[in-house]
Amino acid sequence: MPMITQNDIKLQFLALDFGAESGRGELITLCENKIQIEEIHRFPNRPVNLCRTLFWDFPFLFAELLTTLRVCAEKNVALNGIGINTWGVDFGLLGEDGKILANPVHYRDARTNKIHEYSDLIMSREEIFAATACEPWTISSLFQLLAMQRDHSPILKMASSFLNMPDLFNYCLTGKKVSERSIASTSNLMRIDGDWCHDIIHQFQLPDIFEELVEPGTVIGNMSPEIAPQPNMANVPVIATCGHDTAAVAAAVPAIGDNWAFLSSGTWSILGRLRSEPVTTPEFLENGFSNEYTLGGWFLCRNIIGLWLIQELYRKWDTSADPWNYNRMMEEAAQAKSGPIIDVADKCLLAPDDMEESLLDLAHHFQQPLPDSRGELIRCVLESLALEYAYRLELLCSLSKESVDSLFLVGGGSANKLLCRLTANACRIPVYGGVQQCTSLGNALTQAYALDIIKEPGEIRRIMRSSFELTTYEPMDSSFWIDKLGQYKLLTV
Repeated sequence: MPMITQNDIKLQFLALDFGAESGRGELITLCENKIQIEEIHRFPNRPVNLCRTLFWDFPFLFAELLTTLRVCAEKNVALNGIGINTWGVDFGLLGEDGKILANPVHYRDARTNKIHEYSDLIMSREEIFAATACEPWTISSLFQLLAMQRDHSPILKMASSFLNMPDLFNYCLTGKKVSERSIASTSNLMRIDGDWCHDIIHQFQLPDIFEELVEPGTVIGNMSPEIAPQPNMANVPVIATCGHDTAAVAAAVPAIGDNWAFLSSGTWSILGRLRSEPVTTPEFLENGFSNEYTLGGWFLCRNIIGLWLIQELYRKWDTSADPWNYNRMMEEAAQAKSGPIIDVADKCLLAPDDMEESLLDLAHHFQQPLPDSRGELIRCVLESLALEYAYRLELLCSLSKESVDSLFLVGGGSANKLLCRLTANACRIPVYGGVQQCTSLGNALTQAYALDIIKEPGEIRRIMRSSFELTTYEPMDSSFWIDKLGQYKLLTV
């Protein structure tokens, strides 16, 4: 397989990673088939509740993007490319004059709360899923547009262009309007063949405001001179990278072989597996699975709760009188005995007033012995998370009719050795952990692919493996965990 030929050249890419709560600019250096990452700017992302609508503060976010560019200029960084990734589903609308008509609305805004009562009269969730391969979430772009249509939004009536969030940032940098496929795949508006789903657009009588779709790893154009903080930056290409953050992760998993899955572990977790074609069976949808697009094709995925449970316990317990930290929590959990398990997917854990109380109530509800200590409660959460991962991975393999022989755990959770070890035991396959910044790295390496520095997507995985040391967690105590998984499945019925 081809490798990078420009081994003697240091290449630098700016990856802008906009998350739902914060954003950051990271400088990624690629040299001699190895990659290094440096965070150069970080900023909050706070939505604004204005006149009963929850907006993103897009002018603030774009100003922080410009600040990141100025930091690069001050460091005399010779950028080879700029790429932007964000969360999914949200968008901005442009008028005929190319101006943004309004701040993008947050996916948590109440306008879509009962939208299925409206949409189901026209097309079922199953039909939408079969056409787009994307789970028809209430918050997806399609349903946000339908809410605007239902409410006779003057903004929608004036719109001439629809751009998802990364495409909107790219437009503001270059003046060019394109829609990148990985972010479009979260919209319920893109067909499986990669074109806009005009059947859905027409059946719901939405305006034809959708721009040309391009593959992740497409050069859009150079930065506009009036945006560039110094003249030579106007020559820097802006690249439609994997615009959806999860797609960027999928592109950069440092995988070995073919029969592998990945688990992006953070506040929330995403279980995924690359596949040439999506799975669109009713059973796949019924079990909460979806499909998204990334560099090189589709990946199957499912959202799962993550370390949010641990974070909420930490928030309650950490006081000046009794300070806690993450290391202390994991040490006490490691010393605790294996005990009760709970269904971590239970809705009562999504936004409880008191996480500790909710976890104990759930253990009592499932007639589990109550943890004797905080360490046992933490271990209960971690073991239950590992079993949830194993259960969903087993379902993924069954529904896709494909086996998995290894799991790559990436993101913040990959630094949690106890979670990695428990996950290997519960899944009964080797788990490889150790890469925490997969999103920005996937963003940057897709930029290198766009510039033909990297020749094919598999080369990205080889660069990741040569750049980061992975820790291997072999499964242990197989019969014990088979029994434990059987117990867990009974809790989820």
